[in-house]
Amino acid sequence: MVSTTEHDESEHGERVGAALAHALDEAARGLIDRTDDEGVDHTLGLIVQGAIRTIPHVEQAGVSLVERGGTVDAYAPSSPAVRELDELQNEFREGPCRDSIWTESRTLVEDMAGAQERWPRYASAALTRGFRSLLSFQLFAAHGSAGALNLYSSSPGAFDESSVDAGALFAAQAALALHGAKRIQGLTAALDSRDTIGQAKGVLVERFGVGPEQAFSMLVDSSQKTNIKLAEVATRVVDEARRKNGRGDPGGR
Repeated sequence: MVSTTEHDESEHGERVGAALAHALDEAARGLIDRTDDEGVDHTLGLIVQGAIRTIPHVEQAGVSLVERGGTVDAYAPSSPAVRELDELQNEFREGPCRDSIWTESRTLVEDMAGAQERWPRYASAALTRGFRSLLSFQLFAAHGSAGALNLYSSSPGAFDESSVDAGALFAAQAALALHGAKRIQGLTAALDSRDTIGQAKGVLVERFGVGPEQAFSMLVDSSQKTNIKLAEVATRVVDEARRKNGRGDPGGR
């Protein structure tokens, strides 16, 4: 026989679980539905807002992404303090967010006061800014890209099992949404580059009386000699033609 107390606790747990599942479903749908025609920065903002709204006990949040050269940059931080902590990780070369990106799928700091031996400077900086607990999830670490979702609380021991479970599920959905947004952005950039290269070829064909293939070879040769990306060389050719023509059409038509 199940006691009334046990029954009530079980019923309460089911309600909490159902509410959490619904919240995560809504957050995931929001991320996926609203990233088709928006940029990566917009997607990152949705991830941070959704994390604060969905994951229990989260007060502040941000996303760390590794840029070229290994620099960890802050994206869509919910407060200036969150941005500062991300930036300090680059300066200190230490911190739980960096660990989540490179070595661990999840990092939980129950109390920053007890983390000063592992990350002495970072932990002190976090305490100074009023953060006692941190929960960080790796978003992805493949194909030369890496990132982490970082969650903060001003209370020690704030993140319980519900926070960890919800955070892991949310981070998985966020990683998919972010990957999709980055892919769309890359495809858009590729299409834009192709159009620009086509315009630049037209400029060279008209200017030097060469064929399309030779015009393309000229662009590639210039790119190699100057160590500038082909798309940027093409952009410069098109922009120069527009300035000379004094019109929006690089061909002067």
